[in-house]
Amino acid sequence: MIDEKINSIHTPCKDCVFAIYDNNTQTDCAINYIEKYKNKNVQILEAYDDAKEFYIINGKKCLGYRENKWFNQFGLSDADIQEKITKYFETNTLDYYIVIDLKNIDINNLDQILEQISKCKIQPKKVILIRYVDDELKLSYTNISTLFQKYNVGYVWRIQTIVDTTLNYEQILHNTISLNPKYRFICSITKYNEDIEFMINKTNAIVHDDLDQFEVISNKDNSTLIFSTLVYRFDAFHGNNLLNNTDKYTII
Repeated sequence: MIDEKINSIHTPCKDCVFAIYDNNTQTDCAINYIEKYKNKNVQILEAYDDAKEFYIINGKKCLGYRENKWFNQFGLSDADIQEKITKYFETNTLDYYIVIDLKNIDINNLDQILEQISKCKIQPKKVILIRYVDDELKLSYTNISTLFQKYNVGYVWRIQTIVDTTLNYEQILHNTISLNPKYRFICSITKYNEDIEFMINKTNAIVHDDLDQFEVISNKDNSTLIFSTLVYRFDAFHGNNLLNNTDKYTII
């Protein structure tokens, strides 16, 4: 039971492997997320049922929540808590893909961009290149493929050639978001800049080390944006375009 109102978005710690108990009463979190959320002014509720007394992180989906069965995929369901903590931090990184608009990017710029990405400690899950039909010769599949081979990438990549000249990049980006619903963040790159590696690593630290939130992270000329697909879809559902509201941009 609980006396205070629970938000529709919340996380009960009851069955989390990182919840620390004294008998049946939770006292802490093995990865210190309770304290971190408190420091971010996130409401931590105390609740109980017939089995345990435990915390509820109110208004948040806790990034650290893991039931023991999650560790089965690594053969660690019977491992000690320290091994589970180590595996959690190894795997809990920024879940993002990159969309690169090639309109103002030549093959040399693309080389420089892929080099920066290759240096990121957190690699993307996918890279999508937006190529326009008039640029097929300038940016041939063979030349692009050679670059990806050069950097020995471990992520999925593909070229999306746009033949409809009435579509602008914003519309194309919207379509890629609709077609790739499982990723939490998107990094959009519209021209070569030297901020890409820094921004990706910084975003990972904001989300996973600081447990902080943002709507859009941008460099100074907005040529690289990182934003939440969840927030984007929420805004779009309510008739707003997140990327058109620069008041929501955090410049780093």
